[in-house]
Amino acid sequence: MSPKSKASKKPVSEKTALVDNRNDTSGYQVPTKGILSKLPASWVPYAELIRLEQPHGNYMIYFPHIVGLMYATAIRPTPVSVLVHRAGIFAIWTFFMRGAGCAWNDNVDQEFDRKTARCRVRPIARGAVSTTQGHIFTLLLVLAGFASIATLPIECTYVGIGTTILSTIYPFGKRFTNFAQVILGSTLASTIALSAYSIGLPALNSHYIIPTLCLSATIMLLVVFYDVVYARQDTADDLKSGVKGMAVRFRNHLEGLFAVITISIAGFLTTLGGMVGMGHWYYVFSVGGLTFGLVSMIALTHWQLLPSWAGKSGYAYAFAILSLLTGFIVEYCVKDNVQ
Repeated sequence: MSPKSKASKKPVSEKTALVDNRNDTSGYQVPTKGILSKLPASWVPYAELIRLEQPHGNYMIYFPHIVGLMYATAIRPTPVSVLVHRAGIFAIWTFFMRGAGCAWNDNVDQEFDRKTARCRVRPIARGAVSTTQGHIFTLLLVLAGFASIATLPIECTYVGIGTTILSTIYPFGKRFTNFAQVILGSTLASTIALSAYSIGLPALNSHYIIPTLCLSATIMLLVVFYDVVYARQDTADDLKSGVKGMAVRFRNHLEGLFAVITISIAGFLTTLGGMVGMGHWYYVFSVGGLTFGLVSMIALTHWQLLPSWAGKSGYAYAFAILSLLTGFIVEYCVKDNVQ
């Protein structure tokens, strides 16, 4: 080979080869293990679209429903059988609506995804699912979600419509604001009212609206906290592609942001407890335990106090969420025994 021909063959980086190539599947590996490997090949892109292989997203979206149920029943004690029934319905609702949200997000963000290392092999971005197919699939998932809550009080459907509208807006938020995570958090926070109405607590009437909003704000901030912590890995790609976000906006002030969020959450929960007459175990678990969990997560991911534990920071967040739930559960048990 001549020197000229050698010089003409310039190396092309993987990133350059993948960016903006709609049908390039370079970097994509056909699943060989896990649930995706057991599905028919034609189903796999749709299963990937709803993140079937990543169930932690379902847990993230499901927990506000359970928090909402326990908040409502701590105020208005409800039979365990009813709580279990509502929890089952919301598990189905969560599965379909989370899938719809992921599919819609991937469709709207497909051009951005092709420019982001972590996202460029997603089904729509790589061309395995077309834009039209993605929209139809999303609509079917939404219809299935609303069918699952059709037997609940009509207020649940109204709140569900609001939740769906917020979910629709969210992916566009990254184009015009650095606070798209607030929209995402508000989407999940709206499920507090949905859950409360499902067992008969008028969550948004004049008597309960302030504590309901305090808990909703808590959920919103918890989602923002989690999203910012893990969005940091995409900051470099987001800066290049122009994607906005709080991790980008506050990239040089993350410690201060986390501190404000943690203190605000503690304040909202304390206000809620005082307004509805929660007992001391609520403050121990829901306020104190949750705050400890969030501070631990900051220590592991931002301060890097224990480098070997950095990859286990999710456990600290899980501890915070379980503490929040535990406070309401204990209140329910105590009030049920008193009555």
